[in-house]
Amino acid sequence: MELSRRTIKRGIILSVSVSIVALILVMVLTQNELTFKSFSRVNTVYLVIATLIMLTFWILKALKLKVLTHVLGGKVSTYKVFTIYLASAFVSHVTPSTSGGLPFQIYFLHREGLPLGKTTALTVLDGIITFLFFIIATPFLLLLWGEYLNLGPKIAGLFHIAMWLVILFIVISFILIFNASKAKVFVNWLVNLRWVKKYFKDETLLKFKNFIEKEVDYFNEGIKILFKNKRDMFLVIFYTILYWFFYLSLAPVLLLGLGIKIAIPPIILAQLVFNFIQPVIPTPGGSGGAELGFAYLFKFMVPNYLLGIFVAIWRFFMFYSSLIVGGLYFIKLVRGTDYLEK
Repeated sequence: MELSRRTIKRGIILSVSVSIVALILVMVLTQNELTFKSFSRVNTVYLVIATLIMLTFWILKALKLKVLTHVLGGKVSTYKVFTIYLASAFVSHVTPSTSGGLPFQIYFLHREGLPLGKTTALTVLDGIITFLFFIIATPFLLLLWGEYLNLGPKIAGLFHIAMWLVILFIVISFILIFNASKAKVFVNWLVNLRWVKKYFKDETLLKFKNFIEKEVDYFNEGIKILFKNKRDMFLVIFYTILYWFFYLSLAPVLLLGLGIKIAIPPIILAQLVFNFIQPVIPTPGGSGGAELGFAYLFKFMVPNYLLGIFVAIWRFFMFYSSLIVGGLYFIKLVRGTDYLEK
């Protein structure tokens, strides 16, 4: 997937401008005379800790990708994987629904000598492992700590229904993915349904069918290799758990830096719910929806006059930092390649 310079520039302008507008809106709706006084009370020690946490989950993500590249026969340095990961995060931030990040990652890992099929297998495997951990953890913690998160009865009910449907979907997907022949039969049946053909062109359905079949094959190849390497499989799971531990610990640390002491369960749940819905936000990097959605989820936990400050600081660590650092690595990686169209 090649991108044009114009697309990148437009994505940066759109994602940053929408994000800033959303942050201003949150600040305007929540500020009072105490808001600006609170800026001077932010404990810089906690900001340093938050920076270390951010760097840690960046490194853990790179280490997991490094293990997966090793499993699939690639010889890529940890630092190179780190740069590719952050550059792909930058691309995710400037493309709608974060759609450009994974193709970028595939392209540059392939340039490092990993066969294209294995590179795709690695990316699919990484995404599914992360997704599975997230899907398993979220409903479990919701059932355990659900009363801590004040979503309102209607939203909570819809979310619980959605979670159980997703779990059912995951179970069915597992059955199909681990049996490639059944998966292909299922996809073939799906694209030939009368009502499906009514709404989609034959060419579109054929592309979808071929795409899914290739992804199933790639995933099967990757998972078989991974299961043969028990140590590497353990490391991938270990790094995934550690990544989410540090990722989810950032918001509690920022709240402590603002002098807000609150129970851990609702903070963890709010972040899990947010990460569950963020990928469907259509703007580049989820801008706008991310700020407003995070503010909504935390409005019951954070004093109103501190909510805007909290969301702005959180967004800096979760979005602007990787946009800036990833952007620098992006420039370094694409220089001298034909990745960017003029």
